[in-house]
Amino acid sequence: MNIQTNKWLLNRRHVLRGLGASIALPMLNCMQATGSLRAPASPKRSVFLYIPNGVNTLTWQIEKPGTDYEFTAPLKSLEHHRQDITPISGLHHPMVIGKAHNCDQVWLTGANVPGDGGAFRNTVSADQLIAEVQGEFTRFPSLEIAIDGFSLAWSRDGIQIPAERNVKAIFEHLFGEESGGKDAVRRRLNRRGSILDGVLSDAESVNQKLSTEDRSKLDEYLTAVRQVELRTEKAETWLNVPRPTLDGSVADRFTRQMNQDQVREYHRLFYDLMVLALRTDTTRVITCMIGSESNGGAIPDIGISQTRHGLSHHNGDPEQLRRLTQTDTFHVEQFSYFLDQLKAHQEDGGNLLDTTQVLWGSGMSYGHS
Repeated sequence: MNIQTNKWLLNRRHVLRGLGASIALPMLNCMQATGSLRAPASPKRSVFLYIPNGVNTLTWQIEKPGTDYEFTAPLKSLEHHRQDITPISGLHHPMVIGKAHNCDQVWLTGANVPGDGGAFRNTVSADQLIAEVQGEFTRFPSLEIAIDGFSLAWSRDGIQIPAERNVKAIFEHLFGEESGGKDAVRRRLNRRGSILDGVLSDAESVNQKLSTEDRSKLDEYLTAVRQVELRTEKAETWLNVPRPTLDGSVADRFTRQMNQDQVREYHRLFYDLMVLALRTDTTRVITCMIGSESNGGAIPDIGISQTRHGLSHHNGDPEQLRRLTQTDTFHVEQFSYFLDQLKAHQEDGGNLLDTTQVLWGSGMSYGHS
């Protein structure tokens, strides 16, 4: 029997558990992939970044196709990343025409949005499909965050996976130590598991008495409960694996009080936190909504007091269009900064960007109607 199969391939973090104790295994042959099962030299990562309300297409659009294209003014900060990026245009999702406020919901799913009054049920997002493959190797299968707005991630059952918007909370979630030590955490996880089991059991009996519509609503709720159950099981699995050790100055930067009016620095905190999560292999899949379709905050740093949503309804006003271009330029500059930071981290003879695919875009090209 050939034991070098996925079934027998053990992770080096594997431990033996019994009588409340755990013992790390020595290095075994079945911990090393061979032949067709050889593990990649470096992890492959994916990041999805969303800006709302489209752009000012009059100043944005690249006119010349091919590799010798010229960056337009809002895109100039990407010039030194030319060899690493591919501008894509002409994508079209006809089922969201006239439903601009739904664009973020289907950006990574491609689901059909019904006409007014129709019930909308999303499908699975691209990031979650990737997380199903990559997630078993990291403490967190995926990370859902938002500078402003909601989540881009949707489960296989079409349920939105909540996003965290507080930098300190995200940092503590990824790198913080649980209060009370491992035993206390294990007790909390066990209690949570017992509660979830009880909820699911009760729900099955209730389900028999409901109408079709109510059953559908209950099914959505139970799907969310099962996702919590899976995350609880995952947390239990990783409880004995130490979290990355970070310098105190790193923690101070992400946990300090900060005025969100400092938009540039606030955005860069999010980008730096994403880089930190990737380079410590805490997760390999990240979604981040930079702004919501209905808001997309002001940028006092560059003198913009209106929301991005407000600027997108410019009605052809030259001053509004100029300001919209300013915000386009600002967001591209922050994206360029993110790519800089990915390139700055060296690993395995290359850099972090070499093993990371990043999709940066919007659910529409032109927000004014």
